[in-house]
Amino acid sequence: MLGTLNQVDRLRCPVQSGNPPGPARRGTRSRLGRAYVTAGVAMIPWLLYLAFTLPASATDGHWALARVGLDSCEALALFATGRLLLRADNRCVLAATATAVLLADAWLDVTSAAPGDELPTAIAMAVFAEAPIALACIALALGLIRHPFPSATETAGTDTQEEQRCP
Repeated sequence: MLGTLNQVDRLRCPVQSGNPPGPARRGTRSRLGRAYVTAGVAMIPWLLYLAFTLPASATDGHWALARVGLDSCEALALFATGRLLLRADNRCVLAATATAVLLADAWLDVTSAAPGDELPTAIAMAVFAEAPIALACIALALGLIRHPFPSATETAGTDTQEEQRCP
């Protein structure tokens, strides 16, 4: 995806993705990368604390709202992935990556399912629907990073009037 042009629909301005020009780009990327790595490593003690201190069972009055909220975000991410893919828009990578949250939903469904009919249903949904869709989204994102869609200027030529209107 680096160095490709995407067309911003509303503004009709070409947007350069990838590294911005200038000497600060590498230093900024390095600092930001180190900050994310540090944040990930810093989460390990917190996760251990949670693993040993959270109760084995809990009752949540907002459980239904949390589940509907998560599934709504998944539906929106699936829609956005499909819409951007249909338009051959490289921003599909972002939506497909966000859609991979289906793996988290599968995990929550299986681990929170009650014994009985709920557990086999949760496992079936995870194995046959949520995990395959999430893995397909990850594969789509990785494929588009390696082989992005051609930009609008590559396929249709450059329209100088539209470029002059861009800020």
